[in-house]
Amino acid sequence: MTFDQRKHLKMLHKKRRAETLEKVEQAIYYLEATKQPINFSRIAKQSGVGKSTLYSIPEVKDRIIIFREVSLGKSYTQKVKKEQDTSVIQFLKRKIQTLETENKELKLKIKHIYGQVFENTD
Repeated sequence: MTFDQRKHLKMLHKKRRAETLEKVEQAIYYLEATKQPINFSRIAKQSGVGKSTLYSIPEVKDRIIIFREVSLGKSYTQKVKKEQDTSVIQFLKRKIQTLETENKELKLKIKHIYGQVFENTD
């Protein structure tokens, strides 16, 4: 009889995931019962689970987003998405401007180099 390490690790992973989900559920119920706003930071603090873990488990992430929107009474994700879109647009405009400036400088350098080449050939 041999010890199957893979099987043991899979069982351990399932057990830890179930414990994490249970901690998150308890934190959500507690925050609901005490009428506190529900968000990733509060659930992470209440459950003792890292925020990255909450974001990495899709069903937990979706559930927290839904509860957060309900507790805030508005669509928080739409507001965040609009802010992200405007920041991305501003970043891209700055990037375009720097690239256009660099392009103009390179074109001037090319003209200067062509001028030197033609002077040397005459």
